[in-house]
Amino acid sequence: MIKSTSELSSRDLLASLAQDAPIALVQIDDSQRISSVNLQAQAHLGGGLDRLVGRKLSEVLFHDCELFVLIDRLLSDSGDVTASDVTLCGPFIEPQKFDVRMSLDAAAGIINIALAKKNKRGRQDPSGLATFARMLGHEIKNPLGGISGAAQLMERSCRGDQTELLSLIRAEAHRIGRLIDRFTAFELYNAPQFSLLNIHETLDDVVAMQTVASPKVTFKKSFDPSLPEISADKDHLHECILNIVKNAAEAVSGQDYAEVKVSTSYQAGIRLPRPGDERRFSGALLVRIRDNGPGISTSSQDQIFKPFFSTKSSGTGIGLSVCQDIALAHGGRLSFTSRPGRTQFDLVLPMQRDSSGTN
Repeated sequence: MIKSTSELSSRDLLASLAQDAPIALVQIDDSQRISSVNLQAQAHLGGGLDRLVGRKLSEVLFHDCELFVLIDRLLSDSGDVTASDVTLCGPFIEPQKFDVRMSLDAAAGIINIALAKKNKRGRQDPSGLATFARMLGHEIKNPLGGISGAAQLMERSCRGDQTELLSLIRAEAHRIGRLIDRFTAFELYNAPQFSLLNIHETLDDVVAMQTVASPKVTFKKSFDPSLPEISADKDHLHECILNIVKNAAEAVSGQDYAEVKVSTSYQAGIRLPRPGDERRFSGALLVRIRDNGPGISTSSQDQIFKPFFSTKSSGTGIGLSVCQDIALAHGGRLSFTSRPGRTQFDLVLPMQRDSSGTN
């Protein structure tokens, strides 16, 4: 049973949530002995804590298992490793296919392994995800409400130049709360709730947030004021653009001159039918996010939209995959070009304008 947030430290809370996570989580030490397994891992590896913890991984899995090849790659490359359709089998385990992600905590001498099981149709097994989503959402919303309440109290006695920042904190807390409500209802990013919105208001909010988070980065905006409102899911689109802008800001951090430019424009001659809408929209809105960072390596460019792939040691590999899902769910598309000194992401979205040119 999960304790309340107030009874748990952050470390304890993460450990408690990990135990009930719907994916298998395994930790092994530098001698490849199992040091920790959650409930899902125990089920997949055929034993409880007393049977698994302290044993060599090679005693649980057959020596020719592909997982050991991935561990060797992790240790030699010192970067996160991901792989799909990895078969695990052992003396007490029937062959099973998993998506695998590994990370190395060199300081602690620990390898973290996440195993997402696939069902017979080759998709990740959703068993337990809804329950975990509700539990996680509950634990997040408790401190989130405290953050929003504290910001509201501070607004009553703050200096005039602090009001905007506190309002931003409250607005972001409310947005995250709405996303959590939808997440706990097991609503995915491929099910947007459309309404009319001004894209520039969303972009202003994102840039304002990231300016606070990345004070050494210069953010520039170049918006086309003639663009009409578009039909989109405000929270989903905010999440998509924020992910890209945040990545851009992180890419340029540490440079002598770090710049991220966000621009909008009208794209003629593009027809993008929105899912579930029989009309074909003529023309499109382009949101372009460009940075002057070192660029994305050629070897990584074919993989950056794949789930669980990340070029950052602390990354989850989820952000850009989610961005692409959101773009596609809106009937749009997300693409990029990258070279040293210039990486550019283009988010193209349907205009609220049909093929006859009427609004």
